[in-house]
This record gives sequence, C-alpha cells and structure tokens, in this order.
Amino acid sequence: MQKNSFLFLVLFCSLINAQTSFTITGRVLDNDNKMITVGDVLLLADKDNTLIKYTILNELGFKLEDIASGTYRIQISSLGFETYERNLIVDRNKGLSIKLEPSTTTLEEVAVIAAKPITTNKRGDLKIDVTNPVFSSIPDPMELLSRLPSLQVSADRESVSVLGKGAPLMYMGNQRISMEEFYAVAVDDISSIEIIRNPSAKYEANGRAVLLITRKINNIEGGKVNLSETLSFKRNFNKYSDINGSYKKGKVTLKANLAYNDLLQWESHQFEFAIPDANILSDYLILVDKNDRVEINSGGGLFYQINDTDYFSANVTHRLQDNNAIIDTDTFLRQGTNEDDIITETDNENIKDFISGNLNYQKKLSAKTNMFAGLQYSSYDQRLNTEIANNFNATEFVISELRKQRYRINVLAYRLDFDEALTQGLKWEFGANISDARANALTNNEFLETDAILDIDYDYSEKNIAGYSTLSGKISEKIDFSAGLRIENNVVQGEEEAEDIPLVNRKNTNLFPKANLTVALDSTKNITFNYAKSIDRPNYSNASSIQVFFNPFLEGEGNVNLLPTLTDELSVVYQFAKNSISIEYYKRKNPMYYTISYTAGDDRAVFSLKNLERESGIDINFTAPMTKGIWTSSNTVSISTKNIRDASATSTSIRPYLYLYTDHQFKLRKDTVISLGGWGLTKRSEGIFERNPMLVLNAAITKTFFDRLKCSLRFNDITKAMNFEERYSINGVNAEGVYFVDAQEVAFSMKYSFGKTKEPDYKNKNVDENLDRIR
Repeated sequence: MQKNSFLFLVLFCSLINAQTSFTITGRVLDNDNKMITVGDVLLLADKDNTLIKYTILNELGFKLEDIASGTYRIQISSLGFETYERNLIVDRNKGLSIKLEPSTTTLEEVAVIAAKPITTNKRGDLKIDVTNPVFSSIPDPMELLSRLPSLQVSADRESVSVLGKGAPLMYMGNQRISMEEFYAVAVDDISSIEIIRNPSAKYEANGRAVLLITRKINNIEGGKVNLSETLSFKRNFNKYSDINGSYKKGKVTLKANLAYNDLLQWESHQFEFAIPDANILSDYLILVDKNDRVEINSGGGLFYQINDTDYFSANVTHRLQDNNAIIDTDTFLRQGTNEDDIITETDNENIKDFISGNLNYQKKLSAKTNMFAGLQYSSYDQRLNTEIANNFNATEFVISELRKQRYRINVLAYRLDFDEALTQGLKWEFGANISDARANALTNNEFLETDAILDIDYDYSEKNIAGYSTLSGKISEKIDFSAGLRIENNVVQGEEEAEDIPLVNRKNTNLFPKANLTVALDSTKNITFNYAKSIDRPNYSNASSIQVFFNPFLEGEGNVNLLPTLTDELSVVYQFAKNSISIEYYKRKNPMYYTISYTAGDDRAVFSLKNLERESGIDINFTAPMTKGIWTSSNTVSISTKNIRDASATSTSIRPYLYLYTDHQFKLRKDTVISLGGWGLTKRSEGIFERNPMLVLNAAITKTFFDRLKCSLRFNDITKAMNFEERYSINGVNAEGVYFVDAQEVAFSMKYSFGKTKEPDYKNKNVDENLDRIR
C-alpha cells in the first residue's frame, strides 16, 4: 500500500503545471572592488514602474527570488554612491556583478554612520543578521540562540525551542545538521539565522519549525584563519578558545575548526512534592557548585567541485565533553509519621563522545533533473559513574550506592533525492531515505547497605523508511503554492537481555501532508495560508533504561514506553511592508512533558518524560523590525494560549500570556556598536502547568580595531531573572519547584582574523534526518 500511495503521488504531481519563475543574484562593488553592504535593491516593472520585488544589500550581495519571465528595470541605491539603474530581460536565472560610482558631491570630510537592520521579516519568518558585531562576538552557539527572538533555551542549555512550536529542525543552508554539529560551528562563520515558523513540505515530518543557518560564502581563492578567546564571569570563571580556518585552491576546498572550552558551571534546582494518598512529602534542594566541564568541539571537511553543477564532499564532526562534579542535595522527607533530614553527596564522572561523518554526491542528470546521494554514520557514547553517600539526620556519611552506566548508539543512514524542473517552471522534488539505529544501555547499581546488585542490559533498535514528494511553483502571477506528502514506516523494538518478551514492539505507517498558499495583494502586502501535519519523536536516550540519582526518594529515569507526538496545525500570515501578523492554531496527541510520578508500594518516586493525552493552542504573533539612521531594532510580540489535558491531572484555568522581545542597536561610529534589549514572558497557566513570569535584560558594546581585531563586552541577564518555576498536580503528585539558571554574566571577547577570504564555497549535506535525537 505504501508503494502504491507513493506511485500515485508521483503520477499526480507530474500532471500539474505552473508559471516559470527565476532568481536574480548579484554582488555590488565600489571602485576598489570592495563589497557594498548597505543599500536598497528594487525590481520595477518596465511598463509602469510598479514595484515587483525589494530587498537590501548585505555581505553576500542581494537575492531576488520567484521572478516571472519578462522585462524589468533594476534600481540599486546606497548612501554616498550614484543610483544604478538598467533594463533587465529575465528569461533564466541571472547572476550580476554591479559597480557603483561615488557620488559627485565633493565635501572636505564626510563620516557616514548608518546601522544595518538586525532582522528582516518575510511572511512571518525572521532572518537575523549574525554578522552584526554584537552577535558575531558571542563565542557559544547556544548563547547566540538565546539572544534571538522567539527562541527559548532550556534550563540545562542543552536544547532550544521556538515559542509555540517546540524543538526546531536545524539546517545549514538547505542541509540538515544536528545540535552537536551546531555546537562545533564557529559563530564568526555564520552569516544569518532564519526562524521559519511554517516550513514547507520539503522539510522533514518532525519539523514544526526550522532554524535555517547560512554560512558566509566567498569564492575568492586563498585562506583565512580566525582566532578567538572569551573570558566569562558568572558565578564561576569560564574560558572559551576557538580556531577555525578554510582554504580554497582550484576545485578543492578544505575547512577545519577546533574549540576548547574550560568551564566551571554552576547548577541548582529545588522542588517540593506531596503524595497525599501515601502521606508522603518531599522537599529537596540540589546544588552543583562547580561542575568541571571540558568541551572539545572539532570538525573538518573536503569539498571537490567536479564541474559547474556536480560535486563530491566529505565532512566529519567530533564533540567530546568530560564532566566531573560533586552534587550536594539537602532533602526533607516525611513518610507517614517518620521524618528525615538527609544530606546527600554524589561524586559524578560523566563523559560524552559524539562523532558523525558523511559522504555527499551531487549530480546533474539532465538540463532539468538533479540527483543527490548520501551516506552518513553517527556514533554516541556516554559513560556515567556515580558514587552516592547519604547522611541521615546529622549522623555520618555512609556510601550507599556505586553506579556504573553506559549508553551507546550507532546510526547508519542513506538517502537519495531528485528534483526536476517540469513544464512552465513547476518544481518537483521526490526521494527516499532509510535510517537504522541500534542502541544499548548498560546499568550496574551496587547497593552496599543490602549487598544487592541491579544489572540491566537494554537493547533498542529503530528503523525508519520514508518516501516523499513535493510540488511548488506559481498558479498565477500573484499566487505561489507548495504542496507535498511524506510517507514514513517506523519500526521500534526494545528488550532487556534477560527477558524473552520485548518491552517495546511497535510498527507504524503515517502520512504527513503539508501545504501553503501565498496570495500577493499588492507590491508590499501578501497573505499566506499554511497547513501541516508533523511528528515529534523522543530522543533515543529518553527511550532507554538510563537512571539519574536525585535523592534517596527521587530517581530520574528514561521511559522505554514513550510514544511520538502527532501535531496538526493551521496558520495564516499577513505581511505588510516589513511587518507581519500571524494567527496559528494547533492540536497535539501524546505531547511529552517531564513530571514526577509515584506508584503505590514503591520505595521511590520517578522523574521522567511522559506522554500526556492532548494539547491545543493559539498563537498570535506580531513582528516589526525598524531601522533609522544609526538606530536599528528588532521587535516581536506574541499572545498565546496553551491547553494541556490529561485524565490523571488536575486542570487549572487557561489564561493568555504575553511574550515580548526587543533589541536595539546604535552604531555610534563605523567600528563601534552599543546594544540594549531583552525579552519577557508573563505568567503562564497552561491547563496542567503553571509557570512564572520572567524579564531578562542584556547589553553589549563592541569595537573593531585595525579591521581585524574585534573586541566586545557583554552583560547578560542583568535582572538575574532566568529562573524557571513550575507547578502541577498529576497522577496523585502535587509538585512545585524552580530551576535556577546561571545566566547573569559579564564576558569579554577578542577575535582576530587573518587571511584574504571570508568563507570558501563549501557544500555538505547531512544524510540522517534523526541526528538531533542523538543525545
């Protein structure tokens, strides 16, 4: 049936036609052949001067997309230069190189200071200029994401979510990357990050949102090396060191990067929970005063341009993280009439080792058909050794447990993609991919007080076979469309080595349609309608038997019975000039949330990720980027409601909450920028969970010396408000707690660059669509 459905879709797609469209790209230079990066580009109808397209200049030049064939007039203007204007016949994709002449006005001395826009807005999708000195001076990619609109970094700073959308897919250009690979990317190499709230059908089924990351690109031969050092003062001192470089000669491009981060992290959280039916109350505080973490992020790649359209590339990424931490826990525990004050000290050694490598081959089969073939292998290995000592009621510390745990996963993925230009400019994309994951979780717990041993050997396998087909183009001069369908067959098995019957044995086949339609109302206004069905599968490690000790009565565990979350959503976006307003509605089945649960008769409660019954919500988003003179700002306002329900939970009232993001930058001189901004959330009542309000303020000043040395001073979380509080009552457990985040920071960074290129042309595409689940 799956095969027949796919063949039917292929036949259906081949019968549809649409209007031809092309792309115009260009580089704008001055008389010294230096790029002009501030200015306006207008494409006008030749017959009546109607504005067809508008964009701005940046470090990459300019790009005008979805241009119908015809005759136009292009107009380019930049302060200090004569306006450039010429007629342009568009009958194919155009690549232009344009030189602007200096303005003929003669002045004794002129100093022009103008700010570039931080954010551009298209159909509700935000594109952030990371070459902005305030952003490019940030050493840690995760900190960079925390400074962008609508993005929320988790309390442990290991994951990111888009407000109202959840965890996004991550792409480098049009090529999928994992979070681990993003960690290894030098921020200085990133040109822009685009937040796509309604991704088209070409993106995977598990994507409600996409972060599209664009590297700096320059085809000039030669090499460049960047050196950077950041000193960070939080509760403890942290140091980030990075070197990255690239070299291009003829058809060959090489790149490499190495980052060494020596960190002393501070972590803490406090929770109080009660189990009334069992007459149990627990109140605990966990403190990690100095988590000695060393991170080594490295990578390298080879790109070989076979001809103008074909290439071969290979890429490898390695991330090694070594944690050594003493965790102190202070617990009050009441069980019936018995009360205990318990101080626990756990000595933890935690090593994580991730490596991923891929091979790419791109081939133009004909004038209208392209093929991509890829192979990727990824491996993740985590070792966690823990020594647990408890002191009950101020007596003495007694070592109670020794734990040795290891989690390993290997994933092999293949993919084959085709895209074909059909008649009248219609684009058809289709392909298939296979992902095969094998994991093993080993747990050895030695209970010294009872002389007992717990051994768990849990094997997990998951195979995903997918086929897709998408169609995009123009229905008319004012209407664009994209529609597609993805078919996925997923087989999951999990079993303990000592058991004959598998704990998990699931086989599912799902269809994931996506569609969007954009109607241009005039040259500056359009309206877009979107529909998508998507899936959110748990990380591989969340669906394992790995355990984490909190205190003598609370254990963190994986959940081998986790089900994926299915989401249906509808949205409409109205764009007017640079501003947009959108309304989104979604409903989810089996949403995943962390909760504390307890089973009568057990000696411990369990903190783990669980499936709840359903979730629905509405998000209204307004975005307004602004630029004038030396001032530029990015502003986002969202009003949201979220309703999470489960039969085992006590529901609370549903109240709309407000999210506000604003960032203001002032370019005082050509080489000096001051930034002020922050974000805030009002109190959130989401049906089951209640969460606290927050107001986070940041500031920064950057200055460049000699065009090569960039220095910055940043002040993060000035209000010290990054504490995540939550309250819920579910499955007979009433819980209330707070996760304290060590985000208040003063950081000083220096970056020095030498060489004559920015970033050579480099293409490489991840094959495995489930890379972000490896952690």
